[in-house]
This record gives sequence, C-alpha cells and structure tokens, in this order.
Amino acid sequence: MALERPKSLRELALEYLRNRIVDGTFQMGQVLSERKISEELGVSKSPVREALAQLRDEGLVDIEPQKGARVFTLSEEEVIQICDFRQAIESASFELALQRDPARLAKNMDRVVQKMVAKKAVDDEDAYIALDNEFHHLVFEHAGNDYLTASYTRYVGKIAALRKLLSQLPKHTDLSFDEHQCLAEAVRKGDLTEIKALLAEHIDRTRKAYKTATGLLQKSDH
Repeated sequence: MALERPKSLRELALEYLRNRIVDGTFQMGQVLSERKISEELGVSKSPVREALAQLRDEGLVDIEPQKGARVFTLSEEEVIQICDFRQAIESASFELALQRDPARLAKNMDRVVQKMVAKKAVDDEDAYIALDNEFHHLVFEHAGNDYLTASYTRYVGKIAALRKLLSQLPKHTDLSFDEHQCLAEAVRKGDLTEIKALLAEHIDRTRKAYKTATGLLQKSDH
C-alpha cells in the first residue's frame, strides 16, 4: 500500500484558509493578516503568502499592493454571472452524464439526498452544505469531461461560500432540499427536459436570494 505523502506547509495553510472562507469563518470582505495567520498555524509567512496567491487565482481572495489580502466580495452582477455560468456548465454536464453514466449518477444522487435527510434532522448545517456541494459535483464526476470539471472546480470554492451565505436565510435550506429531491427524481427518470427546468429554477433562486441575504447582513451590522 502506497504511503500518503505528508502535506506541505503551503498545502496546510491553503486548506486552513480555504475552509474558513468557504464556511464563513472568514467573512466576505474581511482583511486577512499574514502575520496573524502564520502565528495561528505556527509557520512562517512564506507558505501563508503562497496559499493566499493560490486563493487569489481561485477567486476567493483579493490582493492589493500595499493593502494586503482580503476575502472576496460579490456584487449582484457577479452573482448573476456565477449563476449564468453554473446553469450553462451544469446543464451541459447533466446531458453528458445522462448519456454516459445515468444509473450510477442516479444511485449516487439518491445516496447524497439520503445523507441530507439525516443532517437536516439534526440541524447540522455545515454537513448539509458539504453534501449540497457534493451533490452538484456528482454531475461532473459522471459527465466524464475533464475540461468541464476543471472549469467548475476553479470556482467551486466561491460557489460553496455563496451557499453558506444564503443558508442564513429563513427556509432557504428547506427549499434547497426540496429542489435536490426533485432533481434526483428527474435523474432517476432520465428526463433531461425536466432536469434543466428544475436546475434553472434552483439556480434562479440563488440570484433572487443573494439580494435578500446581503440586505439582512447589512441590517445586522448596524
């Protein structure tokens, strides 16, 4: 059995920062101090700086000369563009997955939905959101196209962080769960037309919900 290679300091810093941005511990727009992060991790600034540069490439961090790094922010226009991107790329991947691997896609989506039921029952929001991310990634796994997967993976952290933000809205998770159930059922039936209609409705709710979420957050800051 091959031994697992230990993670480098850069990889550890990258995992630490990415997870805390995605789960909302580091909030949108928050300034990130290289010194403070390096002290928390017990490493030098160099691996932290390298990790921040990688996160900049992923769109999770903005870095300005002389001002340092801060967590990304999203305008309404950027959210609309992310939703347009998701709708196009996920629709294409659903189509390929149904052609190439429909039975396994349906089986794995059912498996994730059942896990969602369990996590909702105990109000484990973070675990539910992780399953939400997994549900959508399944489409790319079964589409069998590395270019589609790479395109989606580049922005998956930003998409996951947006899911976490929207989970603060009342009833959002309940609505999200219902939509995932419907998508899984449409996949079992192999109904691509229904899948694309449900996906459009699912993603369009993100467009509408973001404005509500940012409004609520602005009020809570005052």
